Amino acid sequence: MKVVCTGYGIMAPNTKNIEAFLFNLKNGVCSLEIVEQSGPKNETNIVGLIKKELEDYEIDPKLKRLPRVTKLGIAATREAVKSAQIDLKNKKVGLFIGTSLGASGEKIFQDSIEHGKRGDYRSIPITFSHYANYHSITAAIARSIGINGITKTITTACTSSLEAIEEALLYLRSGKVDVAIVGGTDSPITQATTYAFAKTRSLPLNQSLDEGAVPFNKNSKGFAMAEAAGAIILEREEDAVHRAAHIKGEMVEVVSNNDGIDIFSIDETGEQMLNALKEIITGRQPDYINSQALGIGTHDQIEYKCSKLLFNHQIPYSSIKSMYGNPFGVVGILQVISSFLSVQYDFIPPTIRTSKNGFEDMNIVTETKYQEIKEVAITNHGHAGNNACAYVKKY
Repeated sequence: MKVVCTGYGIMAPNTKNIEAFLFNLKNGVCSLEIVEQSGPKNETNIVGLIKKELEDYEIDPKLKRLPRVTKLGIAATREAVKSAQIDLKNKKVGLFIGTSLGASGEKIFQDSIEHGKRGDYRSIPITFSHYANYHSITAAIARSIGINGITKTITTACTSSLEAIEEALLYLRSGKVDVAIVGGTDSPITQATTYAFAKTRSLPLNQSLDEGAVPFNKNSKGFAMAEAAGAIILEREEDAVHRAAHIKGEMVEVVSNNDGIDIFSIDETGEQMLNALKEIITGRQPDYINSQALGIGTHDQIEYKCSKLLFNHQIPYSSIKSMYGNPFGVVGILQVISSFLSVQYDFIPPTIRTSKNGFEDMNIVTETKYQEIKEVAITNHGHAGNNACAYVKKY
């Protein structure tokens, strides 16, 4: 049974909608910036921030008390539904949202914890329980688009949105839902997350945009934290054809697993990522790999190993994280959307800013490459060892 994508939406740094995303991908636009005195020793850091793109949702009185991360998710989901031109009434609709940190980084959440420590009952806002509950994000998104069917929240770190797709495929193929709205939302940039990842030496502190948060470059000291949201509409092929939907591409499959090692470590051999990618490409020939490479040496070396052992470095690799950084549980859905745009508009987005230092053997696309794109494999790795790979095809 084929499952197809009929709509998509996005909210990301310097990216208010799909049109802006397509422009930035084609033109290799860097949406990251350097922030001063943000590290534990007042170092600079590289991040991806959403600014004016969210203005309409910040001033909407109906959304005023919702967490920022929820507003991002609503923006992306509404655009996806509009893009699909679908009437959700009288359909079995499932909503599947992935998030890594939920609203735990928002100021109201942090302030409430401090009030609680002091026993300051009156200062705890009535909304605190919703900020602390990840599923409240998904529930609010469901309400904003007027659905009350199956509603699921998936949190598996940076693989969350890909694993949300994996679950949605099961629901569609079993007939439990007719339409799956799938996405992810995260707004993780806080002092706490900055300090935490600084301790693991995985942030590009005191590095310029020429050297820091650069995929496939051994001089990069780490990744760029970013905030974003993305969503897609998935339907069974026959349903989409019946309503004459504009099909963006086929969502073929998602495969996930876990390294199964200590939570403070990563399996540097990359065996489980290798296994997931090998399974998803069996019997298939991708035109390129939409890679999880993000500028951390150990992670990017796993991509190198997969490229060598599975493709002998012949298949092109590209990473959009050079443009958008790593928005935690959202990055998988952004990679999926960018892959659908690739097969629609026949191009490979570039891995910008990289010199390929240490990765010279790989076939890394550094300039936008226009050619027919029929199939794309996607790799994604999450904190605590989760791996997820996805596959999309031209329809």
